Amino acid sequence: MADSVKTLCPYCGVGCGLEVSPPAASGRATNRDSQGNPIWKVMGDRAHPSSQGMVCVKGATIAESLDKDRLKYPMLRESLSDPFRRVSWDEALNRICDRIRTVIATQGSDGICMYGSGQFQTEDYYIAQKLMKGCLGTNNFDANSRLCMSSAVAGYIQSLGSDGPPCCYDDLELTDCAFLIGTNTAECHPIVFNRLHKHIKKDRKAK
Repeated sequence: MADSVKTLCPYCGVGCGLEVSPPAASGRATNRDSQGNPIWKVMGDRAHPSSQGMVCVKGATIAESLDKDRLKYPMLRESLSDPFRRVSWDEALNRICDRIRTVIATQGSDGICMYGSGQFQTEDYYIAQKLMKGCLGTNNFDANSRLCMSSAVAGYIQSLGSDGPPCCYDDLELTDCAFLIGTNTAECHPIVFNRLHKHIKKDRKAK
């Protein structure tokens, strides 16, 4: 078994690098989930350019979340008042296909829409667009990554002339002035906050 695997944290947009190790490689007492399976050890990747080995509590405990009451099988109910029942994957897929066919037959293609996750990658968006536009014939597709940021993008363009912050993480250690307003950066983007905090402390010592 490999000593560790490098991967990325899936939570916020910083994209912190993680090193995930099996319990045997961590050399520590093994924590186990509710089914007795060993929980893998998660640490920050020191070679990663954005997080530089740092990791917040969400990233550090990501392996523990895999067993916390997660949905493991298709569940179906006939109405909101009925309890869920476990069904096979074939039954679940057939029910979805039947419902889509019914909507298209009664309302047309524009009766179908999809609201995509902000966590989609480029390949995910490509497949989703192929399904919605090419297969189902509707243009009703949008995503949280656009709708959630539409007001921010408008502000970026008016104030900075760009539809995104025109900077990179390397600028955090080069800036003479960091202006934060309306944000709890320590809570929402702890890695960015810690990099700024380290830069400020280092700059003060230099002076």
